[in-house]
Amino acid sequence: MILLSKLGIFILVSMLLSPQNDKKPVHSFESEQNLGSGSQPEIAVDASGVIRIVYGVKNGKERDLYYVSSVDGGKFYSKPFVVGNFSQMGLGMGRGPQLTTTKDYTVVTVGDHQGNLFAVNLSNKTNQWSKPVRVNDADTTAKEALSGLGAGKDNLVYTAWLDTRLGNNNLYGALSSDGGLSWGENQLIYKGEQNGICDCCKPSVYINPGGKIFVMFRNKMNGARNMYLISSNDNGEHFGQAGRLGMGNYMINACPMDGGDLTVNAKGEAFTVWRRQMEVYLAEPGKAEIKLGSGRTPVILQTAKGNAIAWQLDNSIQFQGPDGLKTSSLGIGQYPKLALAKDQKTVICTFERDGQIIVTSVIL
Repeated sequence: MILLSKLGIFILVSMLLSPQNDKKPVHSFESEQNLGSGSQPEIAVDASGVIRIVYGVKNGKERDLYYVSSVDGGKFYSKPFVVGNFSQMGLGMGRGPQLTTTKDYTVVTVGDHQGNLFAVNLSNKTNQWSKPVRVNDADTTAKEALSGLGAGKDNLVYTAWLDTRLGNNNLYGALSSDGGLSWGENQLIYKGEQNGICDCCKPSVYINPGGKIFVMFRNKMNGARNMYLISSNDNGEHFGQAGRLGMGNYMINACPMDGGDLTVNAKGEAFTVWRRQMEVYLAEPGKAEIKLGSGRTPVILQTAKGNAIAWQLDNSIQFQGPDGLKTSSLGIGQYPKLALAKDQKTVICTFERDGQIIVTSVIL
């Protein structure tokens, strides 16, 4: 009996000390911060590690552009600063300020419901904001206020938006080589083959280290609203043929109002996330899509370990790390956005919650 008792204790201790009972959390989550009232936040981290966030604030019938930053990795954020008033700024369902950083500038674009797309920038040297300049060279043609923005080498920036100058919404773009201070002639990226492209889904832009510009958008063909990817190797002067993403069809005679997101890894491989019906998928060009789960408004971020992905499920923010083993909740919220901190291991997520701008961090 004594022998059996000792044997039982040995087995119990062995079980408690075994690796299967010594599991650590897949990720650790830092406490969240509330930046104040606002909607549709966008986030970027520049080369020096400064975290920059912009968002819109409804002020009666007016709309103001706000900006905050953090120089210590997100421990403390600056007091919200009003960049300017954009009375007709689009806010909601992907409409909102777009943000990226270049060698010398923080660049923001704002689309309004009068049909114009404006750009402003913040100089890293002087810490002064520029005056708004109009990006679209045909007046009031960006009526949906839906655009994407990406940065390349030095101060190169590219934006793509839904444009009505041909009668229906088609995909147009423009290049800036001076951090958004001035913009080149608008280029037709893709003309919808059947009366334009999907009218209310935000396009996404990504520029890889080699300078290749990728643009993702939702098309409108043969009764389907599928996602397409198109790219340019010459700074947007010419784009190749658009390719459909995923193997399934999203058959719907309406706009899903959900544009997804894309990223590109160091090998030049594109990864996209998007919604079909009420499911979120991850897809590479030419490959079958992978279902991530139920939800909407997915975003994706490239890290040294792989893709980090967030999306909205009901009223909560879901997060999946590069290992893809576990999906965790970041709490109540909607419209998540992701950025990678300078340490290359901390993912910063900002999102809306009940009219407030929330920021939290995930350690990979």
